[in-house]
Amino acid sequence: MDQARDRFDQYLNRCYGQSTTPKCYASDLDIFLRTIGDKEPEAVTAADVDVFIDGQLAAGLSSSTINRRLATVHTFFEYLASDCPEQCWPNPVIWRRHKLKQGSRLPRDAPDDEVTRLFAVITAERDQAMFGLMLGAGLRVAEVAALRLDSLEAHASAGGLTKLRVCGKGDKERMVWLTPSLWETLQAWLQVRPVVESEHLFLSQRGSPISVAGIQYLLRQYCQTTEVTLTCHQLRHTFARRMVENGLPVDS
Repeated sequence: MDQARDRFDQYLNRCYGQSTTPKCYASDLDIFLRTIGDKEPEAVTAADVDVFIDGQLAAGLSSSTINRRLATVHTFFEYLASDCPEQCWPNPVIWRRHKLKQGSRLPRDAPDDEVTRLFAVITAERDQAMFGLMLGAGLRVAEVAALRLDSLEAHASAGGLTKLRVCGKGDKERMVWLTPSLWETLQAWLQVRPVVESEHLFLSQRGSPISVAGIQYLLRQYCQTTEVTLTCHQLRHTFARRMVENGLPVDS
């Protein structure tokens, strides 16, 4: 199983490069492999998947989380079948048998009063810029962490909007427009940003590129201070909600 696992890791790194996707797949797969114990891939059965699902439900995991992990396991065995066609075996994940029903939930935005309380305590230039990009431009937390100095235009036109080049999911690049006030917030951070070798826009206290986990940790600390409960993704959805309220078509 270890050799199959290593080949799958190499495959994911080839497909997804430096994104967080390989780590997510690896984490979900490891949880499944710990459940089934020391088995060769060919010996894993649909009954093993049943046991895995029962254990996940007993642990209180949501249907969406379990289905995501099942998708990882399914992809793992599909990869093995294609990588070694001479060793054909049925995929143990059978969707009509194993997939759990789940309700659909609307994305949640953040109440404006809580957002106001949160930003009232964010005084550090770096943090104002990072969370400002989520709330004011709709960036994902991973997109903020991945920004580089050359992602930002050097100068904004007088009274106009500044463009920011963002690399999103699937390495798809898009242009984001920044308001003058958000541009000023970024400029305030650039004026105090330490001079280091890293070209990443946002740095940790050690001068290295700040991680997604580091940004999320900072937000939790600010939320504890203000006694609000918000996530980075809620700031992104708040941006979308405000755009619609100000007349932007929903499909845009």
